Amino acid sequence: METITIHHVTGVRRLSGTDYQGNIWTQFEVDYLAEQEDGECTICDAVLTEGWMCLDGGDEVCNSHIRLEGVK
Repeated sequence: METITIHHVTGVRRLSGTDYQGNIWTQFEVDYLAEQEDGECTICDAVLTEGWMCLDGGDEVCNSHIRLEGVK
């Protein structure tokens, strides 16, 4: 299974951080009241109501494909 490692993680309610290629990632949750649509994991094609989005390319991935480094 492909895993994206995120370090320099910050945030309280929603976490964000940087992968080793320098891309910025942030957690997201679909807001149906704002008429947002479900996402799709670019690794396994699963339908997402929450996960991680790359702000430097728009990719979305499942929580299971993310490894947070340095978070307790």
